[in-house]
Amino acid sequence: MNWLLWLRGILVIALFGWLLEALQPASTMRRYTRLVIGLLLMVAVLQPLTAIWRQRLPALTGSFWRDPAVQGLLQQGVLLQRSEQGETLAAYRREVAAAGEAAAQAVAGGAAGGVTVTLGPGDAPRAATVTLRQGESSAVQNAVRKAVATALGIAQGSVQLDSSKGGLAP
Repeated sequence: MNWLLWLRGILVIALFGWLLEALQPASTMRRYTRLVIGLLLMVAVLQPLTAIWRQRLPALTGSFWRDPAVQGLLQQGVLLQRSEQGETLAAYRREVAAAGEAAAQAVAGGAAGGVTVTLGPGDAPRAATVTLRQGESSAVQNAVRKAVATALGIAQGSVQLDSSKGGLAP
């Protein structure tokens, strides 16, 4: 930084403050004018220190982040975050499946078994498979399909009904 420009800036602020104070009538505003001019002078005087701080700060912070102990803590934090995300996603899947199963049970009673939910992008429900007892009427199947689709916020065509051999006993 050019020291001559710095000194000239301080002098300009001081002269401007003196002129402003001299032109102002004696009132309570004079105190506020002095306060503002004093703050401006402090900022102008401290400007070289802030320039030095800006130059040295990246060097100080860079060495901190390269420290092996700090790197180890950061890696532990990333592992913990991934673990927490996995557990949260699993709990979310269970809750979504439980909501679908509750809707299917409300409509079909004992005719509906488990619900498997497929999640899409953004972890939103994309499709569901409902296990039904073999030989259920089409009215029950349609009611289950509609209830599960409504509960999960998906299209009715995305709800598959499974009443194969692995389904519930009649």
